[in-house]
Amino acid sequence: MAVTSTTHATAILERDRELAALAAVVDSARAGRGALAWVEGPPGIGKTRLLDAARSRARAAGDTVLAARGGRLERDFAFGVVRGLVEPLLVGAADDLLAGAARLSAPAVAPGRADSGDHDTASTLHGIYWLVANLAERGPVLLVVDDAHVADASSLRALAYVARRVAELPVAIVLAAQSPVDHVEPAVVDALRDAATVLLPAPLSPGAVGELVDARLGPSPAAFASACHEATGGNPLLVAALLDAVLEAGTGPRSESVAELAPGVVAAFVARRLRETGADAAAVADAVAVLGGSAELRHVVAVSGLDAERVARAAETLVAARLLAPGRPLMFGHSLVEQAVTDRIGPAERHRAHRRAAAALADEEASAELVATHLLRTEALGDPTVVAGLREAGRVALAKGAPETACLYLRRAVAEPPPVPERAAVLHELGTATARVSYREGVELLEEAFAVAAHPIRRGLIALELARALSVTLAFDRALHVLDEAAAGLDDGELARELAAASVSLARRDPARRAAAAELTRTLRRDGRLPPQGGPALLAFAALDALQTGDPAAPDLAREALATTLRAYAPDPGVVLPATMVLVAIDHLDPVRACAEGMLASARRRGSTYDFVSASVLRAQTRYLAGDLTEAEADARLADGLAAEHEVHAARRYTVAWLVLVLVERGRADEASAVLDSSGVQGDLAYLLAARGRLRLALGRHEEAVADFLTCGERLAHRGIHHPGLLPWQVGVASALHALGREEEAVDAADQAVRAGREFAAPRALALALLTRGLVGGTVEPLREAVTLLGPTPARLELARTHVELGASLRRANQRVAARAELAVGQDLAARCGADGLVERARQELHAAGARPRRVAVTGVGALTAGERRVAELAADGLSNREVAQALFVTTKTVETHLGHVYRKLGVTGRDELATRL
Repeated sequence: MAVTSTTHATAILERDRELAALAAVVDSARAGRGALAWVEGPPGIGKTRLLDAARSRARAAGDTVLAARGGRLERDFAFGVVRGLVEPLLVGAADDLLAGAARLSAPAVAPGRADSGDHDTASTLHGIYWLVANLAERGPVLLVVDDAHVADASSLRALAYVARRVAELPVAIVLAAQSPVDHVEPAVVDALRDAATVLLPAPLSPGAVGELVDARLGPSPAAFASACHEATGGNPLLVAALLDAVLEAGTGPRSESVAELAPGVVAAFVARRLRETGADAAAVADAVAVLGGSAELRHVVAVSGLDAERVARAAETLVAARLLAPGRPLMFGHSLVEQAVTDRIGPAERHRAHRRAAAALADEEASAELVATHLLRTEALGDPTVVAGLREAGRVALAKGAPETACLYLRRAVAEPPPVPERAAVLHELGTATARVSYREGVELLEEAFAVAAHPIRRGLIALELARALSVTLAFDRALHVLDEAAAGLDDGELARELAAASVSLARRDPARRAAAAELTRTLRRDGRLPPQGGPALLAFAALDALQTGDPAAPDLAREALATTLRAYAPDPGVVLPATMVLVAIDHLDPVRACAEGMLASARRRGSTYDFVSASVLRAQTRYLAGDLTEAEADARLADGLAAEHEVHAARRYTVAWLVLVLVERGRADEASAVLDSSGVQGDLAYLLAARGRLRLALGRHEEAVADFLTCGERLAHRGIHHPGLLPWQVGVASALHALGREEEAVDAADQAVRAGREFAAPRALALALLTRGLVGGTVEPLREAVTLLGPTPARLELARTHVELGASLRRANQRVAARAELAVGQDLAARCGADGLVERARQELHAAGARPRRVAVTGVGALTAGERRVAELAADGLSNREVAQALFVTTKTVETHLGHVYRKLGVTGRDELATRL
């Protein structure tokens, strides 16, 4: 098109500010400080020319420049733009680019190098970031994406993920887009724009339009230039197209000719050119439009129905007519030209052309998603081949970690529609993919699939997925009904046992079912018929039931459940939670800690942010219970930060609970309150209720604390959990009532806690109850017994608290010498635990008992923050900065900053000295 040659033949007018801003972005990356630019404006305003200028500057400096362009057709190809950016570098020996965590990007950018196993969105995004980071190790990088408004949603999410971290890499990102970007959630576009220098090129002034007129037509009357400006609004591309039309019309620069030629100038230009170039050229233009505006010659042959020689000649004609750009693949000179050609193709011809394109791509074994981009645009005619192609594309998209794209393909497959015998299977696949995006929408589709499924095996498979989704939406009764209904149609076999296993976790909410579930587990375990998928869950919940009855088999069942699920590709959190609850309740912390480490290793290997968060929370719990508050805070902070960033809302109920609890114990109740308030997490989980109760107790909000602890107890009882070793809610009630002066009720609550501790023979729980009973009743003997009970347990924090409270009681009884001995032991233990609030309480009591207060460490290991300690430990284990960053799901720059602080606080000069100092 004339627009292309004219605009590139002239200077970039009135864009000095934009060019300077883009130069600054490119130069910032060269200085090691990554930056992002977002160029936004209507078609033809000159966005592409600005991007070309950025590319030229980076290339001139020797930077690596990678470019890709969004397309309306490829918008449904998951991670298509990202793949377009990096694919040229991955051809041949480029294994270093996929090293480390970058290998997790392989399903999206290099499917041939991807490992087996499912990938979630977070792991793919994590891998893409590290792929970019690996590339940046070679030198400065510029990533350019044109037409980002029609880029696929997965790529935009990936770019937003990288953009949040790009400041720490020598990477510049420049994107150009029209507004609005309506096929992706606004938060993604907002994240890109918020991180970017936003450039909004303005229309050209009348003077600049006059310069274009004179350059194209020679000196022209001012009135003509003014008419051109008014007709085009100062849009550079429209000005150039209008001037071409004037030249072709031969009217000369007359103002009245502008009014005749201006309406629909681009569409009219394209239509006129296609009429002039002939039928073959029109067919080739239509084929290029169908193929997405960028097409290989052989595909144009298949779509147009012309032979290769005629296609090649027609393509040369279209280049000469300035509709196509020179070179291969065939592509239009501008998106407005592409749109004008696309708009002239009727629905019937569009269907036939896309069907031919899909068939041609399928014949040469192109990717399922590339084939599906054409199948999506065919008319729904009940073609089984179309359904099969879309289902395969859905499977590929899920493997990439792009469930939204999989849903798009599968919804279209349902609409085709599939043959009646396949309908349930397609709905099953769609419902499963949809549940990964929205459980509530997934439930609706899985319910439909369950209703239409006729074969018992298919109904059973659907029931498992449906019950899982229903459980997340808290529809437990319906989930049990579905499992029962599916099981009724099956003979005793592996699937029947899987359905029975899925019922076990739900059965805990139904007292009438618990005994039957326990008996089923015993029978299947005895006969060696535990189902492979649901078997670990059966063991875990059998262990939880055994715990409530005092059955000594509980810990063995829990360990077996953990060992089984940890052997799987991805450990099941639904097994880990109940199994570790059992072990935590009886203070068997070593296997719980080992489980957390195993889950962390698995999560790092798979790049699963969700599992990394779950494992970090579990490790935070074990460290809290063992009295290692510094490490517990590090785990809880890291987990909560990742859960918040990736919007894993369900996980934040746990991350916030443990972070709040740890901060309270560290004497930072105000900070804990701020964390809870800013998180927006609701207190509907037993762990969160217990943590909030402890926080409100520390803040003096005692009535609210009583309510939280009582609700916590009710929720546990509803789940059939009565063992006091899990969450000491009765102790919390007693302490809050005592603070309110309701002594009789406080004593009663403490006595109940003591009885429960003795009944279940739970040393930690009993010791906490005795400690509370001693404080409520003002007696020393329960405190002494508590010290004795806690001695053999790993509960160092509780032992420290008990020593301090015993010392305080002895001081009040005027036994100062004995008091100082207990307080000194308690303060030392509290300091080792990092329980700053308890250290301060012991200091005050020691002062009152006539002893000198202890100094608080301001240097050395005690001065390290939670994040610094975590980084230092991994560095001391021999991991490089990059390996530490990948292990903690943070950036290398963050690791470098933390290590700098660690070296200063510990007085060391390198990582070789870290292990000794830690």
